[in-house]
Order: sequence, then C-alpha cells, then structure tokens
Amino acid sequence: MLSRFIKDKQQQQIALFLIRAVILYAIWFVSYDFFISPSGKVDHWLNNRVATDAASMLSIAGMPGSTELGNEQVIVKINNVGMVGVGNPCNGLELFVLFAGFIICFPGDLKSKTWFIPLGIIGIYLINTLRAAVLAVIQLKAPEHLDFNHHYTFTIIVYSFIFALWMTWVNKFSAINAKSKDGKSE
Repeated sequence: MLSRFIKDKQQQQIALFLIRAVILYAIWFVSYDFFISPSGKVDHWLNNRVATDAASMLSIAGMPGSTELGNEQVIVKINNVGMVGVGNPCNGLELFVLFAGFIICFPGDLKSKTWFIPLGIIGIYLINTLRAAVLAVIQLKAPEHLDFNHHYTFTIIVYSFIFALWMTWVNKFSAINAKSKDGKSE
C-alpha cells in the first residue's frame, strides 16, 4: 500500500518504521495511563528493585547501602541516611519500552528480537541501577553536583547506551543490513 504513495524502498521502510512506532506508542500510552499506572504494581516493584540493587552495589563498594519506602518512591540510603529516591520517572520502565519499541518496529527476524530485546533491557536496567547508586554517592560526597548529574550526565549516558544498542541492532541484526550484505537492496 505504501508503494502507491512512496516509490523509493528506503523511504517506504522509514515510513513503515514511523507508522509502527506511532501505533506502538499509542498502545503503550493507553496501556500505561489506563492500566499499568493506576494499579501501581509494576512501577512499585521496579522502584523497589532498582533501589534495592543500587543499595547492594553500594554495599559491595564498601558503603553500607539500604533502602526505605518513601512517598511514592524508594529511598536509597548510605549509612542509614537517605540519599536519593527512585520513583516512577526514574525506574527505567519507559526506557525499556523505548528500546523494545525501536527493535520491534525495525525490520528483523523474530528469533533475533526474542533474545536481543531482553538482553538490551537487562543492560539498560544495570546502567539505570548503577546510575542510582552513583547518584547516591554524589549526594553523599558532593551534593551540589547532584542535580546536574541527575538531569544531564546520566541522561546522556543512558540514552547513548540505548542508541548504541539500537545501532548494534541496525548494523548487525536488522533485515535491512542483512539484505545490504547479500548485495540486495530493498
């Protein structure tokens, strides 16, 4: 159907990717706003998981880490002093969906997607958990730098990691790249 309006195959693929992405975003938006967020179970579990694992990372690094339930977030503590809170915007759920959406919408075989998406989500989770631990250390050692690092440094790091994962997918596993390696163009 797109071929009637767009003759160039590459432009068709881009258009199809964008259409899929918009549809998937709409499904996510409705699902999250009307089902996932109101129940709070997924966000609560993920907030707790990220904070608990960040506290464990701190303990492994020699800083006694622990957690405490706060108002709509879980507090990461060092030496029983609250440092940072992990709440819904910072638990990584939207990042998982963003990453998975990129991979789902981009051409490629289902077999590769079934292992690449979970592996990428684990990587994003680990970076996000490390981010919470490092922010707690920044709050302890140099609290004047917390806001900048929270809003800029770690945002750049996390989104760069997601972009690198996506580029790995595009260059190594996507159907588009496989066709260009075969000498065929789509």
